[in-house]
Amino acid sequence: MFVPETKYAQCGRINLAYQLLGDGPEYLILIPGWVTNVEETWNIPQLSAWLRYLASISTLVIFDKRGTGLSDTVNENDLPDIEQRAYDLQIVMSTIGIQRANFIGLSEGGPLAIHLAAYHPEKVNKLILIGSFSKWTKSGDYPYGLSKELHDKIKHAIFRDWGGPVGLNLMAPSAKDDPIAQDQWSKFLRRSASPNTAKVFYEMNTKIDVRDCLDKIMAPTLIMHRKGDALIACSHSEYLHENIPHSQLLVHEGKDHFPWFSTKRKEIVAMHTFLNDGKAINNPKLDILNVEDIFALYAIRDYLQNNFQREISIKDISRNFGINDYKIKVGFKVLFNSPLIRYLTDVRLRNACRLLMDPKETISSISEQVGYKYSNNFSVAFKRKYKITPLQYRVNNS
Repeated sequence: MFVPETKYAQCGRINLAYQLLGDGPEYLILIPGWVTNVEETWNIPQLSAWLRYLASISTLVIFDKRGTGLSDTVNENDLPDIEQRAYDLQIVMSTIGIQRANFIGLSEGGPLAIHLAAYHPEKVNKLILIGSFSKWTKSGDYPYGLSKELHDKIKHAIFRDWGGPVGLNLMAPSAKDDPIAQDQWSKFLRRSASPNTAKVFYEMNTKIDVRDCLDKIMAPTLIMHRKGDALIACSHSEYLHENIPHSQLLVHEGKDHFPWFSTKRKEIVAMHTFLNDGKAINNPKLDILNVEDIFALYAIRDYLQNNFQREISIKDISRNFGINDYKIKVGFKVLFNSPLIRYLTDVRLRNACRLLMDPKETISSISEQVGYKYSNNFSVAFKRKYKITPLQYRVNNS
């Protein structure tokens, strides 16, 4: 199994560990929760598979926040606040050469993503928040979090039981009784932080409050949560949705906090469609498709955009991309709001409009260049869409 090389970005005295995986057209930065270790990540099969999926549709960046994993440690008098963590993240981006990226804020990583989107909007293209919150501790004006007393109880248990599968019963109830999952999670935690570091960082998380950032977020935002999340209640995401302008909220069944356990196909489809088009599609008609079909349909769309001048049929597309006619017809229409053949026609005609701006191009030549064997068929299609002939279009726009 290929494991990415660990590299370092230097922020003053602190070295920040990160890894890159995939070669997609856009960067996707995963902001993790509590504590992490970028190399131990790949020893948890479910997490590894989830990350490799993300890397299949992007260039994925994962990193260890200062004080955790393979990044430099910090002492209790030098703990990073959210501004410092946002600056660290920008240092990682600068080191890699990233000007702007998509972000996933996972659990406690969500508030950092929210802060970045609010105060550094030039860095954020799209934002996904998974099982996250704006404030984790209950107060008079925020009834959704845990009480201070319950947080204190959890902190005590963390310190007492560190070395074992601490919190797995809350983070992945479906795997809590699996000895292999217990062992993998225990090793991950031990190699991510010392007992005291884990306790101190937990305490930091209980003090997070980024509610004042929410209405400042202008980036397209997808919020996802499991209805029965055993660690962070779904009501946190409902609050985020109510207060982040134009955000989308998808709630799915399940109790696992970690999205790589009991992964729902609808969650994968929603992330994929959101990162591609800014809209998370959660349509029952897509139930006939698996994840590979979704990949194929996006590849088909790209093929149409780049090969519109060729003779193209659904039968040929089906054979070349390994997906049957029915899935193409249903899936393409849901994903791209158009039947495939109409989409192809629109691509051809948009390119024809561009070519019509050149007076040296004849109607017959343009027709051929955009995939029409007969110029008469081209003219009929053009007039049907734009209500004028190609020649009239040229005159009106000359």
